[in-house]
Amino acid sequence: MVVIPFNGSATLPLEVEESDVEGRFVFVAKWQHFFDGRPTWSEIRWVFDREDWSVTFLEIMNPATLRWVRGTREEASSVEFDLTENDSRFLSDLEEWGLSQSDEMPDWACMGAELVARAELVEIERLEESRRRNAVRLRLPEGPEVRTVSIRFVGP
Repeated sequence: MVVIPFNGSATLPLEVEESDVEGRFVFVAKWQHFFDGRPTWSEIRWVFDREDWSVTFLEIMNPATLRWVRGTREEASSVEFDLTENDSRFLSDLEEWGLSQSDEMPDWACMGAELVARAELVEIERLEESRRRNAVRLRLPEGPEVRTVSIRFVGP
């Protein structure tokens, strides 16, 4: 129980149950979300900052590698829209939805420099994958001049 002193005419303190006190961050380590352009639901974990009223951390489980991948700003906006606009009951009844709250970020969420480094790494991996996907290798008849040719398709 948290006791909040009242500075008005009453001398008795106002008592508030600790479960009613809001933490800055609302988070969940396992959640399902449907992203546009994907055929199935994605397993995600996110942190919502009540001070900024936005999703400040989002990771998506890669089903092929079973590893968490940092979500893009567009993906975070999709989750944020669902939490704030589409179905705001998630943030109003945390217990019913299995959400946690705290003034501290959860241990599994990274912050600051680590977050920037991970975002840069994800972008590098995506560019490399895109480059590999857009390459075609042709095997030509063996001769003294050319043996293998790579053709890369570059978008506008």
